Amino acid sequence: MQRILVAHDGSKASDKALRKALEIALSMNSSLTVLAVVPELYLTELSDADRQRITEVLKRETEDNMERIRKSLSGKPIEIKFLVREGDPAEKILETAHKMKVDLIVTGSHGKHGTKKFLIGSVSAKVVEYSKCPVLVVK
Repeated sequence: MQRILVAHDGSKASDKALRKALEIALSMNSSLTVLAVVPELYLTELSDADRQRITEVLKRETEDNMERIRKSLSGKPIEIKFLVREGDPAEKILETAHKMKVDLIVTGSHGKHGTKKFLIGSVSAKVVEYSKCPVLVVK
């Protein structure tokens, strides 16, 4: 296994997924890419200005979270990349995995806005269903 992509949204589940992805990458001397996706807002009740302000806040939170992760992973003996994308999280994870020709996608079982009453979150479920490569869902 050469390339691992881990999706991170700031949730505890994605922190667990990151730890597992790092463990695998270190054991196999693989490269690791940490991907965060700022979700698009489809709330029709919001004005364009409000939607843009909320999106900017989400972008800042995502960048701050990625900086925290970058600092925590500095000095690891493998290649680590950090990417931030905007759009539908599942689509961006799949698109990035395809473009980078990753060998494994690692994701948390539930995202930041997931609920425990379902076995698997909607983003992880879509990634599992449509991925062309193996997907590890970390609970």
